[in-house]
Amino acid sequence: MLLNDIYESVKKYCKNKATFADLFAGTGVVSLFMLEKGMDVIANDTLLSNCVAYEAWFGKGKFSKKKLEKIITQFNLIDGNKLKDNYFSKTYGHKYFSLSDAKKIGYLREQIENEKLTKREKNILLASLMYATDKIANTVGHFEHYLSQKPKDKGVILKFPSIEHFKGLATIYNEDANKLVKKIVCDIAYIDPPYNARQYVNFYHVLENLIRWNKPTEFEGISMKFKRNHLKSDYSKSKAPQVFADLIESLKAKIIVVSYNNTYTAKSSASNNKISEKELFKILSLKGKVEIKEIKHKSFNSGKTNFADHKEKLYICKTNL
Repeated sequence: MLLNDIYESVKKYCKNKATFADLFAGTGVVSLFMLEKGMDVIANDTLLSNCVAYEAWFGKGKFSKKKLEKIITQFNLIDGNKLKDNYFSKTYGHKYFSLSDAKKIGYLREQIENEKLTKREKNILLASLMYATDKIANTVGHFEHYLSQKPKDKGVILKFPSIEHFKGLATIYNEDANKLVKKIVCDIAYIDPPYNARQYVNFYHVLENLIRWNKPTEFEGISMKFKRNHLKSDYSKSKAPQVFADLIESLKAKIIVVSYNNTYTAKSSASNNKISEKELFKILSLKGKVEIKEIKHKSFNSGKTNFADHKEKLYICKTNL
């Protein structure tokens, strides 16, 4: 399992309590794993929807479980058919969701905005709504496009998240990783950047719009993607090697672990890696001594490309700092 491979690669440097920076935290599973191991974690992502989930699951703020469970119970009793049209239903109804479900999602999002809540309480409710929304979407698992079939009423049911207490403490950022590394110091930096031309925000734009709640009215194409150039990653562009070099040069860490796959010959050019293995090794070697570990790992891909003999590579750099 990749999480164990990452931990095994760095645990000898974690005898005293270490700070682990997860610079492209994504789903947050690596941050969560390291918190469970007792490390302090810096979790960062450019998508606010991901950061809201981190704040809900392992943020520092106070919350009342009893209060939130009462609100969730009330929310779940609401019948979407009895609600008026709103921003969310007008945008995504009859597309990614049935009209009734879309009306309820939009209504609940507005209610969360108006409730008297602590920051942590708000993020817990937002995460709960986001996961309930994602679960019933009329998609194949991401929001690149909705299915051609008419969406059915599935019901918007929120659940109180399972929130644990950890030995380690989490600090959460919603920033560009290249800017963040100029401000932080850590013992271990874990880097799992976008590998190819496929922009992550395109897969999660509906959830990101739901969480940001800026209510944009301009959209691209029938997939209803909002204007999102500010959320697109340079690691998915031709400039990726230069951006990566800048990140590594600015990074203040004793150990750097880079996770990168070996997809260089996919049928679709959009699936091919933007940084070569030679470039990765050269850039990291300027920072310190580099070791490479190969791990068999199933890749994420939004299309039908079959990656034979897919491997994830861990580049472990013991820096000169």
